[in-house]
Amino acid sequence: MSDPSSKLDAQINIEDEAGPSTTELFDDEPSLSSKIKAPKMKKVKPIKEPKPPKPKQDIKKKPQALPVKPFDKPDEEEEKNVHEVYEAIAGHFSQTRHKPWPFIQKFLHSLPANSIGLDSGAGNGKYLPSSREAGLEMIALDRSSGLLEIAKNENGGECLRGDLCFQGWRKGVFDFAISIAAIHHLSTPERRRLAVKSLIRPLKLSSSPTYSKFMIYVWAYEQGTLSKRRMGTLTNSSPNSTPSVPNTSHPATSPPPITESNNQSILNQQMTDPNESAKEETNTETGVKEIEEKIQDLLVPWVYSKPPPGPTLRSKNTPIPSDSNPNPDSTETTQQQQQQQQEEQPEPKVYHRYYHLFIEGELKELVKQAAKEDDYLILPDGTNADNLETTLKEHRGESSNDSNGEQKKWLRVRGVGWEADNWWIEGEVGRL
Repeated sequence: MSDPSSKLDAQINIEDEAGPSTTELFDDEPSLSSKIKAPKMKKVKPIKEPKPPKPKQDIKKKPQALPVKPFDKPDEEEEKNVHEVYEAIAGHFSQTRHKPWPFIQKFLHSLPANSIGLDSGAGNGKYLPSSREAGLEMIALDRSSGLLEIAKNENGGECLRGDLCFQGWRKGVFDFAISIAAIHHLSTPERRRLAVKSLIRPLKLSSSPTYSKFMIYVWAYEQGTLSKRRMGTLTNSSPNSTPSVPNTSHPATSPPPITESNNQSILNQQMTDPNESAKEETNTETGVKEIEEKIQDLLVPWVYSKPPPGPTLRSKNTPIPSDSNPNPDSTETTQQQQQQQQEEQPEPKVYHRYYHLFIEGELKELVKQAAKEDDYLILPDGTNADNLETTLKEHRGESSNDSNGEQKKWLRVRGVGWEADNWWIEGEVGRL
């Protein structure tokens, strides 16, 4: 019989050779679950509830031109409604008046080189560069010191402060003169005639070619379908209506040249009474004549908007939002800043400038009347380059001296027309 103690020793030896028990192995080593790291969970931002839409603000209507009655004190009213306004808006106004009109450029380039001229009501002097390109010398005259400062610094040339009725020029000092979009700021017929006289008086009066020339532009009552002014014939018309414009109309981008051949048809288009303030029309339904009032005297608004405070360009340090990594908070902050800047932007100030809108034929009659008051002989319509000298010889055969014993002065209308909501006239003067 075997010894039980020997069996026990043998069992212990077997366990020693086999190593530690399974229980001891797992007690000494870390657990498997402790070796596996749990994945990191992304923080989920709470979904913001959309803000209720802000109530729409009332869209302010664009300021409209205001009809005005004749001024009791023209000097004071023009100072308030013309001169003071241009001083206030000089810089803003000049930014919108830098491109010369093609028709006036063509007129300047038609003049002999080295001619000396006057731009009465020159504003920011935008025609000074055009005159130099044409080989001319031109002096800019304007009432606004702010606009003249811009004319001198940006466009160069001689600049003089004075109004349209300035009488300080020596007679015969200029070979040509222009007045573009200026005379319509004068509020009475007498003052407008004086402005025309002041433009013509300093022109050289020659008894042989080449004669001194002048050109005048004014705003027209007759507005084209593409006009942005919404006054004159467009005051009460709907956006889809087609108001009638004169037969002398032509696009501003391609004006017809001033030639002797096309003057006759234009000059023959006269109105019975160019100064009438109403037009008769027959109602097709009732057959009764109705009176359409012409509102020619207006206070035209100029909306002056100051730039918003702060820089307008994106700062270098401002992050640019990326589509691949959008940042809603940053975008929202930017929108809030932009909205705040818009709210802080001051309300635009509205100024009003006086304008007299010229009806068809009125500018031509204005020039003729002013010349007659200065003892000019008005040559008949239809006088052109071919028969001008013959016509002058006929008048020389008569009494060729005026009341002062000097040779009579004459004026000829070379052309009239309508262009881009403006009336223009070109003329020339000389002596018999």
